[in-house]
Amino acid sequence: MEKRLIIAIFLASFFMPSHAQGDDFAVWTEANVEKKINSRWSVEGGAELRTRDNSKEIDRWSVGAEASYKFTDWLKFSAGYMLIDDHRYKLNDKGTKYADFWGLRHRVNVSLTASQSFGDLSVSLRERWQYTYRPEMTVARYWLDTNERKDRYEDEYADDHTYSGKGKSVWRNRLMLKYKLTRTFRPYANVESSVASRIEKMRYGVGTEIRLNKHHSLDAKYIYQRYYDDDADEANCHILGVGYTYKF
Repeated sequence: MEKRLIIAIFLASFFMPSHAQGDDFAVWTEANVEKKINSRWSVEGGAELRTRDNSKEIDRWSVGAEASYKFTDWLKFSAGYMLIDDHRYKLNDKGTKYADFWGLRHRVNVSLTASQSFGDLSVSLRERWQYTYRPEMTVARYWLDTNERKDRYEDEYADDHTYSGKGKSVWRNRLMLKYKLTRTFRPYANVESSVASRIEKMRYGVGTEIRLNKHHSLDAKYIYQRYYDDDADEANCHILGVGYTYKF
């Protein structure tokens, strides 16, 4: 029976889209701390670093904090804030000028997570509303053909351009299966959608928690991230993730 449950958890990996030409590869690393205040309240904080372009470039770093409250054994509410600094590359509408810069984003979220255990197998569904605001920012913008433009239009080699502040709401839905294989290993599989006016991206993941002792644990995972938004600036991506958590 246990073997069948383990196999069921990882069947999700066979439904992940296969590698396609042009897909990116990234590494996500994170470190977190968690504190259980009492039987209902807990808080956590953490930092994350992500790469892109076949892991040759830093994509973003972030720091955040979240508080959770358990209504019952099966229903939890949480709210959090995250500060994100990401590396952006933008073209103008004519495709003749580009801007390459780092910019801050502010993100808040509220979530409800329902979970149920069936022996060593647990099933959870998280519904999350997420709002991200990018402040107004003025940056230098350059011609794509820099040598020719610099020779012909010395005063037009670069100019300052202001990108207006912009906010965006997204609804995220995550279904997860997790199995208590041993005291140390807890493999899992999940699928998550991000929806605005339509589905913008999907994440398919498999991994395992590695509980070293009461206070220290690791997380190792693989994620395939697929975009459905034609206006997305990023390519579909294969992601390897590793995390560390300290609980006290």
